[in-house]
Amino acid sequence: MKLTKRIFSGLLAAMMLFTTAFAVNDSATTKAANALMFALKPITGSAYDSTALQTDLAAAQKTISQRMQLEGLTGASAAVSGDVITVSIPKTATGNTAAYWAARLGDRRLCSVTDFLNEEWQFDRADFASAKATTENGKEAVEIALTDSGKTKLTEAHNKVKAYLADSKNDTDKAQWLTFHWGTTTFRMLVDDSFSDSKLVIGGDSDPLRAGASKYMPQYLMLDPLPFAMEQTAVPTTTEPTTPTTPTEPTTPTDPTTPSDPATTDFPDIDGHWAAASLRKGVELGLLKGINGKIMPNNSVKRSEAIVILNRALGAAQADSVSGLAASQQSAWYSKDLGKAIHLGLITANDNRSFDTAATRAEAFVLMARAFAYDRAETAADELSSFTDTSSMTTEQKQAAAALISKGVVNGTSATKLSPSNKLTRAQFVTMIVRIAAATNADSAPTKLAGGTVLTNPSITLTGAVADGDWIFAAPTNEISLDSVSSSHRIVLKGEERAVLNATKQTSISTLAVDPAGTADVKMDNTSSVNTLAIAGKGGSVGYSGAVSNIEITASGRTIVLEGMTSDAITITGSNNTILLKGDADTVSVLRGSGNRITLSGTVGTMVLAGKNTTVDGTGKIGTVDTRMVGCTVTAKADHTIDNIDPGLDGVQITMTVPDKVKAGGSLTAKVSFSGVKEGVTCTAIWYQDGSAIKGCTNNSFELTNDKTSSHTSTFTFTKNMKTSTAIGFKLLYDNPSTGETEQVYAQKTVPIENYSAEWYAQRDAAAILKQVSSVYRGNYTTSYAANNDYSKTTKEVWINAKGYSSNTNYLVWINRAYQHVNVFTGSKGNWKLTKSFIVGTGAASTPTPVGVTTVSYKLKAGWTTGTYTVRPVVGFYPGTGYAFHSRLCYPGTDTEYDFSSGYPVSHGCVRMKHNDINWIYNNVPIGSTVVIY
Repeated sequence: MKLTKRIFSGLLAAMMLFTTAFAVNDSATTKAANALMFALKPITGSAYDSTALQTDLAAAQKTISQRMQLEGLTGASAAVSGDVITVSIPKTATGNTAAYWAARLGDRRLCSVTDFLNEEWQFDRADFASAKATTENGKEAVEIALTDSGKTKLTEAHNKVKAYLADSKNDTDKAQWLTFHWGTTTFRMLVDDSFSDSKLVIGGDSDPLRAGASKYMPQYLMLDPLPFAMEQTAVPTTTEPTTPTTPTEPTTPTDPTTPSDPATTDFPDIDGHWAAASLRKGVELGLLKGINGKIMPNNSVKRSEAIVILNRALGAAQADSVSGLAASQQSAWYSKDLGKAIHLGLITANDNRSFDTAATRAEAFVLMARAFAYDRAETAADELSSFTDTSSMTTEQKQAAAALISKGVVNGTSATKLSPSNKLTRAQFVTMIVRIAAATNADSAPTKLAGGTVLTNPSITLTGAVADGDWIFAAPTNEISLDSVSSSHRIVLKGEERAVLNATKQTSISTLAVDPAGTADVKMDNTSSVNTLAIAGKGGSVGYSGAVSNIEITASGRTIVLEGMTSDAITITGSNNTILLKGDADTVSVLRGSGNRITLSGTVGTMVLAGKNTTVDGTGKIGTVDTRMVGCTVTAKADHTIDNIDPGLDGVQITMTVPDKVKAGGSLTAKVSFSGVKEGVTCTAIWYQDGSAIKGCTNNSFELTNDKTSSHTSTFTFTKNMKTSTAIGFKLLYDNPSTGETEQVYAQKTVPIENYSAEWYAQRDAAAILKQVSSVYRGNYTTSYAANNDYSKTTKEVWINAKGYSSNTNYLVWINRAYQHVNVFTGSKGNWKLTKSFIVGTGAASTPTPVGVTTVSYKLKAGWTTGTYTVRPVVGFYPGTGYAFHSRLCYPGTDTEYDFSSGYPVSHGCVRMKHNDINWIYNNVPIGSTVVIY
């Protein structure tokens, strides 16, 4: 069946110029005049620990050597030299240039899939189960089978395309393609009715591979990618010292606080990238500066890099102490930026993470929301309701994601997946920032602001301006005057110290987000107003005077003074704030948080207290107080009080019924019932087995009542050494809104398991294994096949004993032709135990080692010597014949091997072994020992 249609980029033709593969000879010595000599250096995004660099260079050297072997570069070598890899390729092995091979061997070969909107799903080698040569309508192709994780990613991409295609208004010609990226090579895949989510097919009738390419391409695809991209550099002229010299790079970078405009936005890896426009804008704004002349857009953005970029975006200058961070982070090159991030509230002062690792999408959401004050009081239920993978996210991560999604800053990786644990690329992270603010302005009196803008002058006056995007008054800005300004977007105050905003002459603001590192004071004259006032962050005081319809307080630890308003609603979700309400409000709701104190001097219609340990006092008046959380105290005057404390799981008991035992081959059904339920609650119910939650047995909407029951049946795979009992458990979890705590009730019982007898297992093991073991070689004639394919120790022992073989000594030898192994057993008939197993080379297809049962007949320490080879020692079998165990072929009269063939049928009937292995046979296996050839 035709699964996919692909169109190759021009690079693919060069990529598939495979020739006959030869082993790369690492010991080959070739004069520079007869070889291409060049070095490859890592392209990294930050300073590398010297030990980590050497580890990654060793991994890179191994992968490059494997690539050269697959390319058929006979005599080529790759070696780590200090902080580079030196490559030598004999000119007789290639007609291409050093630049060609440097680009080819230094490509990371990262894999990903993108859709028509350039949404990206990154694939690791762990997502590839296997790759093999195949045909499609008679044409060469390569089929990549995917693991479960790979299938999940491809299914997400596929479903997104299908959802888009389902809408008849969309451009189906454009949308029906997915693109598979392998390094710099791309393959387009048509999403039609025959598209499979479980595999990828490259080549075939639409885009034929070069003849013979499918023989080597599967192995190439399954190689590990390089730990970093590498580029060509000069071969070191001096020997690297054993102990690295002290680096000249300073521990703390000397980057300017406010980055200067780069000289160019012309980076070679931007052209043609899906985010090219955003990347160029990021360079123009000073967010990106490049690494060794490249932007590295597809590299995962590290936590440190994300923080550096956000500090640049906000013009951060002041830094707090980093003494509360991990010791390794206090001396890192980015430590000063961590101090700036602490001051601005992007991270906490005691954050114990390593910032030299890649940021997840969820972590990036939080950083972005903190940087641009996207905190909000409402829940994330609406925006996240369509995503099925948010259970691992924290409350703050969900809130941040919902706020950013609602503003179009981010979206899901598919219609149902947010992929919060996926890594984020540098291109994706910068694109998010550019969507918020694609411009900066340092004027004190800007006259024209287009779209989202970051304003950085310490003192700014705007007159008669109409906003068509968010305005972020960045860290350096202290004083703001708005006269006759109209904004239907967000205005954000992010001052590093004291931010003062005065609004006059009918200034109208849709959303004002106040999140200074220090204090803020906002005054609206009696002609001006704000629709939604959001107060976020931690620390200093915030004052607001003037008309405002809605107030959201997500801040913690602030003193907040609100006066001069009659608001519809005030919502509080932060903690430990002191709030002086000198105006009036229809509703004040403390929905989350704890330890808030509200002092009233105005009037409140309804006050809802769902935040723990809330205190309400003052001379003001409340119509109705609805208390839903424990520890709340109200001394202010109230006309009505309502107590809505939730009893939760208090007094609930679980009764579990289980059988006395599980019979051999049987199952276990457990049933639970409940008592002591005071009020019906919706909680989470989970079945457990042996201390772990049973997959698929969690109900997040369990309606608990006294007459409710639940049951579960566990089945077992019976094995010889299985556990003799199992513990079945049932747990109820309830997030009690009145206590802010998660309550739980758990019941468990242990049930014995009756297993089959040992004889029952032995009979079945032997019958299956006797059918499984073969004497026919079906490998690919490589040593690696023998190294990676063999029967298990148990299979070997069961087979040799089930066959009933005996020996005149306490040794027995089995030459297995199927997997090219010699297996040595010790013991006696019916009780043979595997002692040694060696990779060997038996008789070739035209001269096979005969199947049968014989004995060790003689031993020759001197071995055999002819005019062309020496093999020694020799251990004969099949008396009266020339069949024997012996070493691999050596130069006559020496023990120096010149033919290393082993792991596949290669000899004239004898069994070739490595020196150490044949010597072990010679020294340990007595004459007269049984030899089985099968």
